[in-house]
Amino acid sequence: MAKDSMEISGKQGKIKIAHDIVMTIARHAAEEVEGITSIKGGLPGGIGELFSKNTSNKKGIKIQSQETQVVINLSVVVKYGTIIPEVIGQVQEKVKSSIESMTDIQVSKVNVFVQDIEIFN
Repeated sequence: MAKDSMEISGKQGKIKIAHDIVMTIARHAAEEVEGITSIKGGLPGGIGELFSKNTSNKKGIKIQSQETQVVINLSVVVKYGTIIPEVIGQVQEKVKSSIESMTDIQVSKVNVFVQDIEIFN
Protein backbone atom coordinates (compact mmCIF):
# COMPACT_ATOMS: atom_id res chain seq x y z
CA MET A 1 0.00 0.00 0.00
CA ALA A 2 1.23 3.49 -0.80
CA LYS A 3 2.52 5.72 1.94
CA ASP A 4 -0.42 8.08 2.22
CA SER A 5 0.99 10.93 4.28
CA MET A 6 4.06 13.02 4.96
CA GLU A 7 5.23 13.65 8.49
CA ILE A 8 6.85 16.89 9.57
CA SER A 9 7.95 18.07 12.98
CA GLY A 10 6.07 20.99 14.49
CA LYS A 11 6.88 22.97 17.62
CA GLN A 12 4.46 20.95 19.74
CA GLY A 13 4.92 17.56 18.06
CA LYS A 14 4.58 15.72 14.78
CA ILE A 15 2.22 16.76 11.99
CA LYS A 16 0.96 14.28 9.38
CA ILE A 17 -0.37 15.68 6.12
CA ALA A 18 -2.26 13.29 3.84
CA HIS A 19 -1.07 12.97 0.26
CA ASP A 20 -4.63 13.78 -0.82
CA ILE A 21 -4.19 17.25 0.69
CA VAL A 22 -0.92 17.80 -1.17
CA MET A 23 -2.53 16.59 -4.41
CA THR A 24 -5.48 18.95 -3.92
CA ILE A 25 -3.13 21.89 -3.41
CA ALA A 26 -1.18 20.90 -6.55
CA ARG A 27 -4.38 20.61 -8.60
CA HIS A 28 -5.73 24.02 -7.57
CA ALA A 29 -2.36 25.73 -8.01
CA ALA A 30 -1.92 24.30 -11.52
CA GLU A 31 -5.48 25.15 -12.58
CA GLU A 32 -4.97 28.78 -11.50
CA VAL A 33 -2.30 29.26 -14.18
CA GLU A 34 -3.69 30.85 -17.35
CA GLY A 35 -3.39 28.45 -20.28
CA ILE A 36 -4.10 25.30 -18.24
CA THR A 37 -7.62 24.07 -18.91
CA SER A 38 -7.61 20.97 -16.71
CA ILE A 39 -5.66 18.22 -15.02
CA LYS A 40 -5.88 15.09 -17.14
CA GLY A 41 -6.72 11.69 -15.68
CA GLY A 42 -3.88 9.79 -17.34
CA LEU A 43 -1.02 8.91 -15.05
CA PRO A 44 2.51 9.78 -16.07
CA GLY A 45 5.28 7.32 -15.33
CA GLY A 46 5.82 3.60 -15.63
CA ILE A 47 3.63 0.76 -14.42
CA GLY A 48 6.20 -0.20 -11.78
CA GLU A 49 5.78 3.16 -10.10
CA LEU A 50 2.07 2.50 -9.65
CA PHE A 51 2.89 -0.28 -7.22
CA SER A 52 5.68 1.47 -5.37
CA LYS A 53 5.00 1.91 -1.68
CA ASN A 54 6.33 5.48 -1.86
CA THR A 55 3.83 6.64 -4.52
CA SER A 56 0.29 8.02 -4.23
CA ASN A 57 -1.85 9.08 -7.16
CA LYS A 58 -5.15 10.75 -7.86
CA LYS A 59 -6.58 11.65 -11.27
CA GLY A 60 -3.67 13.18 -13.14
CA ILE A 61 -1.47 13.84 -10.10
CA LYS A 62 1.10 11.53 -8.62
CA ILE A 63 3.28 12.06 -5.55
CA GLN A 64 6.51 10.20 -4.93
CA SER A 65 7.70 10.43 -1.34
CA GLN A 66 11.37 10.71 -0.64
CA GLU A 67 13.05 11.03 2.75
CA THR A 68 11.99 14.57 3.64
CA GLN A 69 10.53 15.82 0.38
CA VAL A 70 8.22 14.91 -2.48
CA VAL A 71 8.25 14.79 -6.25
CA ILE A 72 5.01 15.94 -7.89
CA ASN A 73 3.98 14.60 -11.32
CA LEU A 74 1.08 16.34 -13.08
CA SER A 75 -0.69 15.57 -16.35
CA VAL A 76 -2.29 18.69 -17.82
CA VAL A 77 -4.36 19.91 -20.74
CA VAL A 78 -3.33 23.25 -22.23
CA LYS A 79 -5.32 25.79 -24.20
CA TYR A 80 -4.53 26.02 -27.91
CA GLY A 81 -2.23 28.96 -28.62
CA THR A 82 -0.45 28.65 -25.28
CA ILE A 83 3.32 28.99 -25.26
CA ILE A 84 3.75 25.65 -23.57
CA PRO A 85 7.25 26.02 -22.01
CA GLU A 86 6.30 29.36 -20.42
CA VAL A 87 3.00 28.11 -19.01
CA ILE A 88 4.52 24.87 -17.72
CA GLY A 89 7.29 26.85 -16.01
CA GLN A 90 4.60 28.91 -14.25
CA VAL A 91 2.79 25.72 -13.22
CA GLN A 92 6.00 24.27 -11.77
CA GLU A 93 6.73 27.43 -9.77
CA LYS A 94 3.14 27.85 -8.55
CA VAL A 95 2.71 24.19 -7.50
CA LYS A 96 6.06 24.11 -5.69
CA SER A 97 5.53 27.40 -3.84
CA SER A 98 1.91 26.59 -2.93
CA ILE A 99 2.73 23.19 -1.44
CA GLU A 100 5.79 24.44 0.42
CA SER A 101 4.09 27.52 1.86
CA MET A 102 0.88 25.73 2.91
CA THR A 103 2.38 22.51 4.28
CA ASP A 104 6.09 23.10 4.96
CA ILE A 105 6.76 19.95 2.89
CA GLN A 106 9.72 20.43 0.57
CA VAL A 107 9.12 19.76 -3.13
CA SER A 108 12.24 18.59 -4.95
CA LYS A 109 10.68 18.47 -8.44
CA VAL A 110 7.45 19.26 -10.24
CA ASN A 111 7.29 17.23 -13.45
CA VAL A 112 4.54 18.32 -15.83
CA PHE A 113 3.31 16.18 -18.71
CA VAL A 114 1.21 17.89 -21.38
CA GLN A 115 -1.38 15.23 -22.21
CA ASP A 116 -3.68 17.17 -24.53
CA ILE A 117 -4.42 20.52 -26.10
CA GLU A 118 -7.91 21.99 -26.05
CA ILE A 119 -9.13 24.00 -29.01
CA PHE A 120 -11.86 26.55 -28.38
CA ASN A 121 -14.00 27.89 -31.22
